[in-house]
Amino acid sequence: MKIAEKRKQLFDSLTPVLKPKGFKLFKTGGNPCYIYYKNDIAIDLGFNFFKLGDITFSSYGITHYEVEDYILALNKFPEVFKEKKKDHLNTVYQWETKCIHGFDANTPEEIEQGIELINTYINGEGQTFLDTYMYLPNILKRMDELEAKGSSWQDILAGTLDAYFRVLIISKLCNDSNYESKKALVDLIFEKPGYENWIPFYEKLKLVLPTIQPKYNLDH
Repeated sequence: MKIAEKRKQLFDSLTPVLKPKGFKLFKTGGNPCYIYYKNDIAIDLGFNFFKLGDITFSSYGITHYEVEDYILALNKFPEVFKEKKKDHLNTVYQWETKCIHGFDANTPEEIEQGIELINTYINGEGQTFLDTYMYLPNILKRMDELEAKGSSWQDILAGTLDAYFRVLIISKLCNDSNYESKKALVDLIFEKPGYENWIPFYEKLKLVLPTIQPKYNLDH
């Protein structure tokens, strides 16, 4: 099968499932994806079609623009993210998943089996992830659970070193009583050698952090 035929079969089946949920298909280019964008929240689900025959699909990534607008204002990332169309900086990503995110796709039958796999993810643990982490305080709760057991915040947060920017922004937005301890840890991280290119952006963020007003008044 040609890749164009595979794409058509896959998207013809998935669009009736995802469009009613508010997703729009961006099928041009080398990284086709479905994007949901409403009320300053974006969700993406992407696909790769390989010449060797297999297809892979991503887990869900969620973008909270009440967080990401602060990061975009630092001008660290390409302008394309500011368009808020196809490309979105994720706030969280479902790194932990039991689903297999790839399948052989050499025949229509194999693609149908792959579509079933994708639908199982969408309607199962993928939906659970969305139901949980589209609410910002639940991200903070997960961050604290990870910290308590000695795991990295990056087990839930998206990005590289910008993940630590998200830690502090989320902490401020959620009126986190442990904000100062989190900031002390992030300060130490950016003192490590090799991170010098990030320091100007972190310094800019530190000027903004005191101005961020809580949106969620939690007993935390």
